[in-house]
Amino acid sequence: MMEKLKNNIDTALGNKKADVVLKNAFIVNVFSQSIEKDDIAINGDTIVGIGQYSGKKEIDCTGHFVSPGFIDSHVHIESSKVTPEIFSHILIKKGVTTCVADPHEIANVMGEAGIKFMTDNGKKSVIDIFYMLPSCVPAVEFEDNGAILNSEELAHFINNDRVLGLGEVMDVQAVVRRDKDMLSKICLFKDKIIDGHCPQISNSWLNAYMNCGISTDHECTTPDQALEKIKKGMYVMLRQGSAARNLKDLLPAVNNDNFHRFLFCTDDKDIVELEEKGSIDDCIRIAVEQGLDPIKAITIATLNAAQCYGLKRKGAIAPGYKADLVILENLKNIKSKHVIKSGKLYIKEVNNYCNVTITPSMNIECIKEDVFKIKAKFNKVNVIKVIPDSIETKKEIRKASIKNDYVEKVASSDVLKIAVFERHKRTGKYSVGFIEGLGIKDCAIAQTIAHDSHNIIVVGSNDKDMEVAVNSIITMGGGVAIVSGGKLIEQLSLPIGGLMTFKETQYVIDKMKRLNVICKQYGMEKDKDIFLTLGFMALPVIPEIRITARGLFDFNENKVIELFC
Repeated sequence: MMEKLKNNIDTALGNKKADVVLKNAFIVNVFSQSIEKDDIAINGDTIVGIGQYSGKKEIDCTGHFVSPGFIDSHVHIESSKVTPEIFSHILIKKGVTTCVADPHEIANVMGEAGIKFMTDNGKKSVIDIFYMLPSCVPAVEFEDNGAILNSEELAHFINNDRVLGLGEVMDVQAVVRRDKDMLSKICLFKDKIIDGHCPQISNSWLNAYMNCGISTDHECTTPDQALEKIKKGMYVMLRQGSAARNLKDLLPAVNNDNFHRFLFCTDDKDIVELEEKGSIDDCIRIAVEQGLDPIKAITIATLNAAQCYGLKRKGAIAPGYKADLVILENLKNIKSKHVIKSGKLYIKEVNNYCNVTITPSMNIECIKEDVFKIKAKFNKVNVIKVIPDSIETKKEIRKASIKNDYVEKVASSDVLKIAVFERHKRTGKYSVGFIEGLGIKDCAIAQTIAHDSHNIIVVGSNDKDMEVAVNSIITMGGGVAIVSGGKLIEQLSLPIGGLMTFKETQYVIDKMKRLNVICKQYGMEKDKDIFLTLGFMALPVIPEIRITARGLFDFNENKVIELFC
């Protein structure tokens, strides 16, 4: 350590050549909110000087801008459908050199073993992956997931050097009612970072919630909500995922006085969109297009996240800081030309990823078509209505036509059946309801991606296709399936917890593109990600109405409600 420090001091003084020097760069200074033309001297993984330097290796950056490496402040890697190792190669090409991941998807399926898989596989990553330990496994106490994690289990990971704190505390009710297990988790992480998840929260509840040391939120949908949380000292994340896109709506809340309290995150992003549109680089581009100063946008993407999560010596270009850098052609259309991680130029993705062995996660018998029949109680039903570009939904009441005591159809051209089947403990629990706004016809889609319990969720226009889709998922051991005319059209196997595969990036991208093309042939709108959208229809901690294996859940009433009304 001392010899390294001596060498860095000598290099900074100009007595020695640096290992690498970026020459004549336009440096984005996130401290002074300015652009400076200078050299950047690097020894090993550390920036040792800004000024005039010579190096053993020199990279000419004339006419180019150099930014700190981007940081995704909140992401669920599982939503990409690939392992942390593979995920890291996608992100680094987009200029993301650090991410803060919450593995609560795999934890809800596999518990401690799921977290261990993520942290172990993350060691093979080409970026720095830090973790926030899942706080709500299950998401709420009445859920039917695969595991329960209490404070004792979480304590097993607290000293892991990649664990920064406690992940999104989404069971706001448990906090407010002072639930013993929830408060035990919060107390366990009192000296670390605690992430929030508190949509549509009242002032008094927000006060109570923040007494627990919760410092972030990524569920704001309006500028007023964001400003209220900023005013109370929270960091607010500007989310641009595949299903939830709140960035443009929240940008009016960002100004010269408060921009240092905002972060960028993707939360859940599909692998195809990551590859084609980007990650945090996409957030910066959108923000700049909407009129935000590019330097401020880069600051939100770098220094703000580093400071929020206590990532020392990250998020800026300065002596003593980690040499995580992105070389950009311009600041109008942010696109990485080269990425330097820990002082080394990232060259290209490799395909010899680590193969993994993991316990099968399906514990359910195949189903029969009859389970989708709905016996009528009344002639009106509660329907889940999808809101475009949002993971929130609305509760609508629609008239049902009845034949031989069963619901024949619902009075809307865009209503489909939707069902959830418990798959972890062979309980036999399931429920069937209706959903409006997905836009598909003459087919069924089933998947084991159903936040956060990740039971089997299926949507379809007819019972037979739904039966075949669910049984296809069970047979393959988890994944995604599209069925039409009683036949399996396409599938993607996700053997790791029903959420991820160890297959290489292009294989998964090709499969997802194929699945999306098929969905468009069956009526899906061009820019809709039906798989991510469907995956959120079972999450009861998001307004306004969801479906779980136990029935329809009304967020506002905080209880399971009847299908008929």
